[in-house]
Amino acid sequence: MESANQHANPYAAPAPIAEIPAGTAPLVPGSRAVRLGAVIVDNLMITILLLPAYLLLLEDLSRWTEVLVPAAWIGTPLGIALVILNIVLLVRDGQTLAKRWFGLRVVRPDGTRCGAARLLGLRYVIPMIISAIPCIGHLFSLIDPLMIFSEDRRCLHDRMADTIVVQA
Repeated sequence: MESANQHANPYAAPAPIAEIPAGTAPLVPGSRAVRLGAVIVDNLMITILLLPAYLLLLEDLSRWTEVLVPAAWIGTPLGIALVILNIVLLVRDGQTLAKRWFGLRVVRPDGTRCGAARLLGLRYVIPMIISAIPCIGHLFSLIDPLMIFSEDRRCLHDRMADTIVVQA
């Protein structure tokens, strides 16, 4: 009689491999440099598209009207579309375009997906409102990004929304 080991797969793992349930994999915080790069790229894309419309509002640039008007007619709808696309991607996947390109995702500290109100309201809208308050806003705008140098790499807006930016 042949033993069971003679027909065993010699390339099989020595022990059964346990499946890791979704959302329980260890979370690796996104690096500070990569997060900075993603924020710069996101903001740069929107700024480039919306800048011509903004410049048209300035009286000093009226001599550039023949260049700025066509750029504004093209850039403004594209800029608005980009903002909407980023909102949809952020709510659906926890990523903006740049966060996706840089391999980052916004999640809850336990790794689960964030709700739209938490992402948009607590992480973006409330910090923008606080930033607009005279004096306090300047202090907030300074402290918010500097908190990324804490041990857990969470900015103030991450703490407010109870989110964390991780490697996707």
